[in-house]
Amino acid sequence: MGYGDTSSDSEPQEFARSEHGSDEETSSSASESGDEKEALTFEQMEALRLNGGLSQQAMKSLLQRQKEKERSRSFKRDNKNRPMEMSSKRPVPRLREVVQAAKKERRDPRFDSLSGALQQDRFRKQYAFLYDEQLPAEKEELKSTLQKTKGADKKLELQAQLTRVQQQIQEERSKRRKEAWEAEHKRKEREAVKGGKGVFFQKRSEKKRQELIRRYEELKATGRLEKVMAKRQKKNAAKDHRYVPSARRQAA
Repeated sequence: MGYGDTSSDSEPQEFARSEHGSDEETSSSASESGDEKEALTFEQMEALRLNGGLSQQAMKSLLQRQKEKERSRSFKRDNKNRPMEMSSKRPVPRLREVVQAAKKERRDPRFDSLSGALQQDRFRKQYAFLYDEQLPAEKEELKSTLQKTKGADKKLELQAQLTRVQQQIQEERSKRRKEAWEAEHKRKEREAVKGGKGVFFQKRSEKKRQELIRRYEELKATGRLEKVMAKRQKKNAAKDHRYVPSARRQAA
């Protein structure tokens, strides 16, 4: 074969290579344009479709591929110190922990089991100074301040504070007397059980009746029985007066 034959054989090969290269370039450009279209938003794809650059079916397929890509996306953190990426498809809760910080445990010793059970006797002994020293001193101070005060409003305020302190002292004394009486009653019952008597659980009504008897004897011994009885009668009369007809009230 001559020189001309060699050139004629090489031309189809070069033409085939050029055609093959053009096919690769076309496919690469098509894939790039497809990737660019997939990266477009819905508004951009809609504008492109209206301009004639994208058909309705192509837009639907692109949207479907984007949805599948979004569903397959993982929202795991690459590093534990980074905040977790959340999907925009779900509503954000109102109270959301943005930064995961160490929580401080706060406890109330009044309601915590670590504090142990309440020991009433020990508690009263530890805080007995409040009723034996602090409140009586506050009572005397309020009395002296009340005598020196001249304003009516200030006097009413000091008198209310003094009444409250006196009630606290009186209630504590009543509690102590009641506890002492119950402790004495339990001691007698224990001695009776040791002597051979059967175990006896007192009824609530009987306990209340004995409490009234004890209080009556105590008031009688201190000389305050007549004053308390007069106050009680006045209170009961005021209660009964509510049930009296209005005509009889005016006549009286």
